[in-house]
Amino acid sequence: MTKNAILFSKKDYSLADGIRYVCRENKVNLTYCLNFPEVLHNIIDSNPEILFFDLENINFPVSTYNDFINTKLFYMPKIVLLSPNPEKDIEYEGANVAVVDKRNFTEKIVEIMSSVEEKSAKPLPSERIEEIKDKTTKMLSDLGITTKYLGYEYIRELVIDIISDKRMLQSFNKKLYPKIAMKYNTQVNNVERNIRNAITIASRRNKNKILFDEISGRGVLCGAGPIPSNKQFITWLVDKVC
Repeated sequence: MTKNAILFSKKDYSLADGIRYVCRENKVNLTYCLNFPEVLHNIIDSNPEILFFDLENINFPVSTYNDFINTKLFYMPKIVLLSPNPEKDIEYEGANVAVVDKRNFTEKIVEIMSSVEEKSAKPLPSERIEEIKDKTTKMLSDLGITTKYLGYEYIRELVIDIISDKRMLQSFNKKLYPKIAMKYNTQVNNVERNIRNAITIASRRNKNKILFDEISGRGVLCGAGPIPSNKQFITWLVDKVC
């Protein structure tokens, strides 16, 4: 699995480019957020290992941080405060918070990224799994994909796996297909091909043109467009089912 990180900065694009480059070189996925509600949503939704917080022009919300810690409801990422004045902001430093000079951060954040333990996904409760299956079944039925297609069960399993840990989308071919293949005692290429076949046939039969237009991004007035890829189709399903 790949580690995930969030960068919260108010339009400091040079900082964003620098952090993005370091993350890419160290195989860490980075999400760039421009407002605090978006940061909170990403922390709750995707449980990143690291939060890079640009202190320039943004005050660190200590009370919100303490609320998160005290509720114990959410997994808290390692917080890296990128400061233009690290000597002044050292007061924030603690067991889960590091203060780094934003003018010279590369070596320090590489060290932090290496030391942070990769998070394991929490298993979904059985009632949540059943809810996901029911919603996915309805969506697939609306699109004309039924149990007669070999890819039907594979698609449902993929939706559950991704909702359980959305970072799996970053390893669609390397992680998701092999996991499904192992569960159903088949080959990885069979999983991919059977999902593709179900999507292709349903798309061509056009039982619900509006939904397929939405998935593929075609306009209502457009003619037949490209059939959505497996990843495109399942990502859309996940967004609908969530």
